[in-house]
Amino acid sequence: MKAFSVLILVLICHHYLDAQNIPLSIVPFELKSDSRIYIKCRVNNSDTLTFLFDTGAGAMVINSAIISKKVDLNLDSETDNQGANGTNKVKLSTKNTITFGGIQADGVAFLAIPYGEAAFDGVFGFNLMNDYVIEINYHKKLMYFYASKNYVYETGGYDHFDLKFELGVPTFKATLIVRDKKVEGDFEMDTGGDSGLILASYFSTKHNLAQQFKQVAKAAITGSDGVSTAIPIVVAPEISLANKRFYRIPTLLSNTTTGLLANPRLSGIFGNLFLKRFDMILDIAHHQVFLRPNDLLHSAYYGFLVK
Repeated sequence: MKAFSVLILVLICHHYLDAQNIPLSIVPFELKSDSRIYIKCRVNNSDTLTFLFDTGAGAMVINSAIISKKVDLNLDSETDNQGANGTNKVKLSTKNTITFGGIQADGVAFLAIPYGEAAFDGVFGFNLMNDYVIEINYHKKLMYFYASKNYVYETGGYDHFDLKFELGVPTFKATLIVRDKKVEGDFEMDTGGDSGLILASYFSTKHNLAQQFKQVAKAAITGSDGVSTAIPIVVAPEISLANKRFYRIPTLLSNTTTGLLANPRLSGIFGNLFLKRFDMILDIAHHQVFLRPNDLLHSAYYGFLVK
């Protein structure tokens, strides 16, 4: 009788835990060739728009090129926008409505940034993610939005990272191993970035990384401020995240003198070319993220494998 009672209790508890994690919305996404996440949204009374899901953006953004063409917005004020390479003034629209999945958010402000003929109409920033716990499954290409207060964590197989907000962006700790020397830093978690890893100018110079890493190619990086900078791609021999090691990672070596990547408080940026290799439980409100390797773990960077 006791064993039977215990079994009933286990089944009830299991059902109770499952009942807690009922998503408010399940949002499909597209993972395009640039490795970034795109979801469908509506703004005010617009038709469907494509938004870049961007943990590196602290605000909601609309591509100013689509205003009056695809969406009606009233640009009623102005604010500063800080990008990876610099800062600029942009127009702001307040008191808007956005709908994604089955969720509607009101009173939303949008920065208007001239992205031109971009692959997206807007940027979904972490200020709106703050209201939810979000599970990102790259295999299913689905995001699950949960009410933060009711979420029950089931994190078997995940590594936990504390998020610290440096310079207005979420960062976590990571370690570079360079010739048997460990170099720890705070790295931005940027799902809106199409790179794997970018090392910040100050961090790179301080540790003489340009002299120690092998250059394999060149690239250009453009921030939300519109500033584009040409930078080398090098090979970082080893990176440690929690208790996991990653080897021979193609890495952009920033040489900018302005913006986030020039600030000594930021060591670098992990973009979605790297982050897509992990399914994620994102809890911005409680400053934490959980990462679990998925089947993209060993996919190639930049169309090639480093040997």
